[in-house]
Amino acid sequence: MSTFLQKLRVVTLGNVHDLLDKAIDMNSPSAIRQYTRDLEDALAKMRTEAAVQDGQVRTLTREKDDLTHQIETAKINVTALLKDSTKQDVARTKAAAILTMQRNLDATTQHLEEQKTASQQTDAALVNLEAKHSDMVARVRELERLDRDTKIKESSAQALESAGALVSGGADISVDDIESKMRQRNDVASAKFDRAMGSVKVEEDPGTSAQVDDLLESLKTKA
Repeated sequence: MSTFLQKLRVVTLGNVHDLLDKAIDMNSPSAIRQYTRDLEDALAKMRTEAAVQDGQVRTLTREKDDLTHQIETAKINVTALLKDSTKQDVARTKAAAILTMQRNLDATTQHLEEQKTASQQTDAALVNLEAKHSDMVARVRELERLDRDTKIKESSAQALESAGALVSGGADISVDDIESKMRQRNDVASAKFDRAMGSVKVEEDPGTSAQVDDLLESLKTKA
């Protein structure tokens, strides 16, 4: 494997394996959330790297195909030149060029196989990372659900405890006694209201009493 590809593989996969092998405290919600964020960052980088390595596979494949075609064409040309006794030197020169292209083809083929392996390993690590991320997201959601459920139950328990204390503290209070006291207050309030209304009652003028009676009698006859 070439030095460049080896370094690329180490850099690409090293951090991912470290992240996947990282020990997580499942009793710490904050640790799980941070780990999930780390996984999301790693996923973004891995997807980019997987695309880059896949592109390199395509580039090397195209270069291999081009070299193979050039070699085949050159061999055909050399074969034609060998038929002409006056062009033996040219044929020899082109044959040497074919050997150079063949060495390049061999190196490109080796690099292509190495790159395919690196790309496959990157894709496998990406699949593993995506599965791990999905699992951690599910765990975070479960933690959030449990947190909401816990808070609701704690609040409900506190309210029930307060209600229980109120009921137990007032168990010796009779409802009938409360109603009786409220009726007494209502009677007092009604008496005060009647007295207040009496204090503002409009008194009839004695001088106009007879006129009022006459008016009422005349209205009765018309009714």
